[in-house]
Amino acid sequence: MRVALLDPNAGVAGDMFVGALLDAGAPFKVVRDGLGALDLDGFTVSHRKVTRGGIAARKFRVRHKESHHHRGLKTILALIRSSGLDRRVRERAGLAFTRLGEAEAKVHGVDLQKVHFHEVGAVDAICDIVGAAIAMEALGIEQLHTRPLPLFFGMVQTDHGRMPLPAPATLELMRGWPTFDSGLQGELVTPTGAALVTAWGRSDAAPPFAPAAIGYGAGDRNPDGYPNVLRVTVGETTAATGALRQLECDVDDATPQVLGHLLGLLIEAGAADATLGPLTMKKGRPGTRITVLSRVELVPAMEEILFREGTTLGVRSHAVERTELPRRIVRVRTEHGTVRVKLGELHGEVVHVAPEYEDCRRLAREKKVPLREVVRAALLRWSK
Repeated sequence: MRVALLDPNAGVAGDMFVGALLDAGAPFKVVRDGLGALDLDGFTVSHRKVTRGGIAARKFRVRHKESHHHRGLKTILALIRSSGLDRRVRERAGLAFTRLGEAEAKVHGVDLQKVHFHEVGAVDAICDIVGAAIAMEALGIEQLHTRPLPLFFGMVQTDHGRMPLPAPATLELMRGWPTFDSGLQGELVTPTGAALVTAWGRSDAAPPFAPAAIGYGAGDRNPDGYPNVLRVTVGETTAATGALRQLECDVDDATPQVLGHLLGLLIEAGAADATLGPLTMKKGRPGTRITVLSRVELVPAMEEILFREGTTLGVRSHAVERTELPRRIVRVRTEHGTVRVKLGELHGEVVHVAPEYEDCRRLAREKKVPLREVVRAALLRWSK
């Protein structure tokens, strides 16, 4: 599995996040073309090498004509959904903006649907978040781990006037996240940066992995005393055994539609796996066993979905171990379009090849060809 580890010792902002991923190898053309799919006018993006505290880093910049344009969360999410970008890009970007909306709603005491973004709703922040999602997908990153975020002090000017640092929305996003006292003055973590880290990242220790690429994203300032950069290390995990929880419940009163919807929600919430199996229940009634594999920290979320969306009154759970093959993503060009192919390796040998279903299904629909033809073309292209 391809993972990334963030070192936000000097803080994190949206442009630093994108810059670090570009520096680690994400193609700028892919990011630029992806942002061009958004229904936004009058902006350009660029990148260049700069030095921060003696470290060469990548500076990502968005230039636009718009100034403090206000957008509601619903408008921004619709903009992302209608872009035609890859599903995971849309999901990641939507999740980050939803996190921002929830923080703003709580800070200002308003309903989520009434939140109108100010700085974070401007074109540059939309480009930072969507650009980061595109770069993550381009690098094939499946898991993002991050070290603790820095705390800092001072004041910052916002559309609501001067605010203490960390800005209220930033601090709300950092709630429950590991932090350390940096002792530094100035805005080290922006609301956009905090949303990206807490929406996509995990604060637990990264699994053992072999670093393959390292990137540094530059902040705007170049202060004395420390390099104002965000570092990302990208690599492949080795085959490892991981601890999971297996959740189970048996139901005999759920419709197929409810069960299918339930599985989709569990997977979207981060379940490692979710399956349905037939069984015979008491009094000979046909039933269904719902089985979920979950990381330990996600168990409460999985149980809530099972109780809220299903029909069970109880959930069993027990610890299990799972050995995983190292996985990586490659992209192949077929006559129908580009398809991501997932490779599973054992002792350095590829033993499993699987074209990404969502890519194949999308191309089959666009090109009006059978799904199996797209899958066959992807496998054939990879074998060459």
